Amino acid sequence: MSEPQVSVVIVTYNSEAVISDCVRPLSGQDGIELIVLDNASTDRTLTVLAEEAPDAVVIRSEENVGFARGVNRAARDARGRAILLLNPDARISPRDVLALAAIFDESPEAGIVAPTLIQPAGRLRIREGGKRPNVVSVFNHFSGLSRLSHRHHRFEGLYLLHTHDFATRELDWVSGACMMVRKQTWDELGGLTERWFMYAEDLEFCLRTRQHGMRIIMSAEQSGTHVVGGSTGPTASTRPNPAWVINLYDLYKWKMARNRVQSVAWKASVAAGLLSRSAAFYVKSLGAPERSVLWRSESHKFLWYTRSLLAQSSRIDEAAT
Repeated sequence: MSEPQVSVVIVTYNSEAVISDCVRPLSGQDGIELIVLDNASTDRTLTVLAEEAPDAVVIRSEENVGFARGVNRAARDARGRAILLLNPDARISPRDVLALAAIFDESPEAGIVAPTLIQPAGRLRIREGGKRPNVVSVFNHFSGLSRLSHRHHRFEGLYLLHTHDFATRELDWVSGACMMVRKQTWDELGGLTERWFMYAEDLEFCLRTRQHGMRIIMSAEQSGTHVVGGSTGPTASTRPNPAWVINLYDLYKWKMARNRVQSVAWKASVAAGLLSRSAAFYVKSLGAPERSVLWRSESHKFLWYTRSLLAQSSRIDEAAT
């Protein structure tokens, strides 16, 4: 087999249900190497990996070190000129993997490239990429103004929307669920921040990539799928994990907010948007008795996100540490 062009880095944790579909298409493909760090899975993840991708380099962690630490450890073994971060619940064809890598040859200023991702469940109407998470973009997204962005780009939000036509373009960030990084850029920036156990580290890396003078491109010609929420396996907790919004707020305070007024404005914009979604789902539960359990569950989830965010300090000096 030839030297790899792309090193595909996957971090697993009790990913038995999804890892097979992720690695099977990429195993044994010329130009692609698989590197998997397993975060001390207790299910059959490692067995499935051995069956479906016997050529993969598997690193076994004795404890669950989280996403960023797992990626950084696995990336140290990467031999390709590009590194593809791939969630175990995401899928992409080897043809599209190599086509993404070719974009680096065509665009020397590109530091990150990503495919468009489809969520098979069909409920999420957002693309996994968009504008940097400042007060304006989060307000546009959570207020619903971003629905007008196909007419006026000033209304683009934190996430682009699936309902709008999409062509290959430069973005401020793309999701680490399927994100290819030029190896040189990865080495120069030192990989992902390990500030958080999971969530927001991909967005922070994208911000640093832009500051480094490199472009981030989402390609409309290459695509993949992402079964959102399938990476971490089953959990004993019945309460939704608010880490995504807590860490996003921490990122904003750490890297973007210039004063406490901006910090409070960001928190208020997001909290108001989350609370409005909680209320909307509750109203839907009243009008659809056959789906009332689902909609009330969604209402409670967004209410919990709101409470979790509001419980965070708005002081930016605390986030700087």
